[in-house]
Amino acid sequence: MIYDRVASDGKPLVVVVKAGNASAKALLLNGRATAIICRADLPNVNDQGMPEGTQRLYPLEDNIDKEPALLASGVIRVASVTGQGQRRIFVLHRDPLDLSQILRTIQVRGFSCDASEVNDRSALVRLLTPTPLEFQMNGDREVIANVQKNGDDGHTARKTDFWFYGKKRSLEKLFFDLKSREFTIDHWLNDPTGVVLSRKMPVDFAVFRELTPIIVEAVKRSEVDYDGWETVVVSQPPTKADGRSDY
Repeated sequence: MIYDRVASDGKPLVVVVKAGNASAKALLLNGRATAIICRADLPNVNDQGMPEGTQRLYPLEDNIDKEPALLASGVIRVASVTGQGQRRIFVLHRDPLDLSQILRTIQVRGFSCDASEVNDRSALVRLLTPTPLEFQMNGDREVIANVQKNGDDGHTARKTDFWFYGKKRSLEKLFFDLKSREFTIDHWLNDPTGVVLSRKMPVDFAVFRELTPIIVEAVKRSEVDYDGWETVVVSQPPTKADGRSDY
């Protein structure tokens, strides 16, 4: 999963987290965590604090994933966080971990890397756990990528369907909340009770960056469940790019 955060200094952070690994989830809560902090040389940091040349760190990350001794001891590289002039690579493990040999072996041009154990577990959990909005935005990215894969840049407005589930009265409240945003009722659902709201719109990420926070807030106020959206690919024979229940 990829999501954007804002650091305490107001500069952006890009958080990439491996999702769906039960062992990693257990270690995040009850195991140990180590951060490999790779600080970029000052000339390689842009005005927003983003380090340049982070692709040079990929061999280090790959080495952590493939090192037999680390695999045998259950080490999992779970996330990277880029911003504030550095890239932090987080690994989870059961036993104490010494990464000094790997860091000595792989020198990365333009970066100085060292490792230290993470002591503030609650802060790490907050950093690596997506909010409902971030979770949904990541799902939007996946569906948009599927649209683009089919030769559609998403810029053409087309009918787009949004799926919601909950009590009938709550769903009616949701529709009333979103009606001013040009949503209409496409049809009601039974077993379970739900509604499909439609909107004619482009489906590029800039649109969802504005729209998804509005939907997530409306869902929270109405106490219903949002199950994603689907649309047609307009540059090919109509096929559905479906974002329901996949993220």
